[in-house]
Amino acid sequence: MAPGDIQERMDRELSGNGMSRIRNELTALSAEMDTLDLPCPGCDGDPFLPVVIRNNFRIVRCRACRSLYARPRPIEAQLARIYEKFPQLSNGREGQVNDDPEDGAREAKDRLSRLLQFVRTGHLLDIGCGKGDFLSAASRIFVVQGVDVAPRLRQEARGLPVFKGQLEEAAFPQASFDVVTAVEVFEHLFAPQRTLREIHRILKPNGVLLFQTGDADSFLARLNPNTWTYLEPPVHLNVFSRKALQDLAEKIGFKPLYSWSFDRAPQKLPILGGRRSSTAFRPLLDLAARQGIIGATFVWRKG
Repeated sequence: MAPGDIQERMDRELSGNGMSRIRNELTALSAEMDTLDLPCPGCDGDPFLPVVIRNNFRIVRCRACRSLYARPRPIEAQLARIYEKFPQLSNGREGQVNDDPEDGAREAKDRLSRLLQFVRTGHLLDIGCGKGDFLSAASRIFVVQGVDVAPRLRQEARGLPVFKGQLEEAAFPQASFDVVTAVEVFEHLFAPQRTLREIHRILKPNGVLLFQTGDADSFLARLNPNTWTYLEPPVHLNVFSRKALQDLAEKIGFKPLYSWSFDRAPQKLPILGGRRSSTAFRPLLDLAARQGIIGATFVWRKG
């Protein structure tokens, strides 16, 4: 599983007719899915404000915590079948880590340098490890383990241990890891609170969770949530507000340490048809990313 919008990932993964086909198939699948009408995945609040209908799903904003989410949402078993059919949608690094091996390696190196400010050795679990860019970089320092519902490892990451499936299915022993990373994962999950509790369980005392996700308080989400394509059900189901994340940390037993908006904007942008952005515009785009145009990275410590 595992900032950017889902359109950008499709632009990179597919071309022309293939991209249109997968969007059409997702919309058709959405119309046939069994769904559950569940409260806010961030705070369990029930009152909401309708925002937009997208891919036959209603996106709403929670009145209590201001998170954005799909309501109703597909049952969990059907989400798993989507990723089996379209594995390219599961890995989640839609904007910051892209398909170019050099770009992926650079993003992984940057993230690792950030992580090393908080933990410098031990056992690391990467949830939604995808193509293994970060897993490969981290393996030079940590004892690594990956988890992904549809892993597609690059050559340099092959041979590293990866469990295929959901985190909860892996059933890791309690207090197994010094650090858990989850980049562009929580927006995909049917039950993100459940996954956060499992992460808390498998982390050692004072263990660190680093995760990256969209931000319901970000510039684009506040500017016009009706057209903000980061929330793209049934693939992206949840985008939490800062308040929801703060409350979840306290509820589950984490202490927030640090957060930052993306250091750099994606190398390729959907408004450019998936092409690389011009070097001349990079400083402006990077500044926008640092101001929270899409999402943020967070570091929490187990209490």
